[in-house]
Amino acid sequence: MSSPVGIGDRSLETNVAVWMLVGSSATFLGLRLWLRQKSSKMWWDDLVLTVSWIILLIAAALISRIIAVGNRTRDERRFFFLLQNTSVTLTTIATSWTKVAFALTLTRIARHKVQLCFLWFIIVSANLVLIPGIISTWVPACGDPRARFRPVDYMCYDLAILQYLGGATMTYMGVCDILLALFPFFVVRKLQLQTREKIGLTIAMSLGAITGVFVVIRVFLQVVQGDFNFDFMIFMSIFAFLEPCVAIILQVVPIFRVFIVRVSREISQKSKLHVSPPTSPMQSRDTSVASKPRSRLEEEVWDGRSLSHPYARGWEHKFGDDRRFYDLRV
Repeated sequence: MSSPVGIGDRSLETNVAVWMLVGSSATFLGLRLWLRQKSSKMWWDDLVLTVSWIILLIAAALISRIIAVGNRTRDERRFFFLLQNTSVTLTTIATSWTKVAFALTLTRIARHKVQLCFLWFIIVSANLVLIPGIISTWVPACGDPRARFRPVDYMCYDLAILQYLGGATMTYMGVCDILLALFPFFVVRKLQLQTREKIGLTIAMSLGAITGVFVVIRVFLQVVQGDFNFDFMIFMSIFAFLEPCVAIILQVVPIFRVFIVRVSREISQKSKLHVSPPTSPMQSRDTSVASKPRSRLEEEVWDGRSLSHPYARGWEHKFGDDRRFYDLRV
């Protein structure tokens, strides 16, 4: 049975799924901002991630509007393509900026100029790759019977070219996920930490690779689909929101891990104070010294950035002391 709005049986499920993703990412983003405000200071990655979520919110509102209007008449179909193209453009931008936010986060733990150059290359290229993706969204394919309803109906490209442009954008986003997920490993493996600490930190900061799976699924569905009808385009909105929303959620994990470790350490210290016998001033001094990091490198890791690195000092000078951001101990 067809939907009352004329879009398809999956319109209601798509609308619910989109708002569940946006709502879940809002919850985790709020948790991230609360933890950052509580333990340190806001930084550029928080701002970029927040702007990305606001863009997703606008795109979700457009999807709901599309479903409410339907596509029975010619005017409704023109309105459909206008809002649908705008929504896809916004989700593409939000997806790119979630990569930018994570790359900005990783600049704090980069210890060499080569690593910083690599991260800034990801930041710049993730924005440049938006151009072919937006072109493939707005320009219709030659011979498409629905091209007359599209906003850009005065020009067309071959379908294969549009598929290459859109596929290149999505594929590069997936490659960025993998590269950024591997980056923490090359930094953490040289730190003077226990093996379990390195594994815990690397996993927490490399979960973004999961979003690469969604990219593969999305590209596969678009390649095997022969007819991009209204129902299919609405259904694909789920995958357009899935990647950026999950990316926002996963970027909260490292900060939440810091919070859990810090709270656990405070509880453990309080319990030791209640059960331990009185100690002399000399013993207290020895205990406090023993609880500090064991080396200069570990002290830098404890604070969350390489304090001896000139680029770290530059960021700290510009944007405030945020050394408590990464507590890498388990």
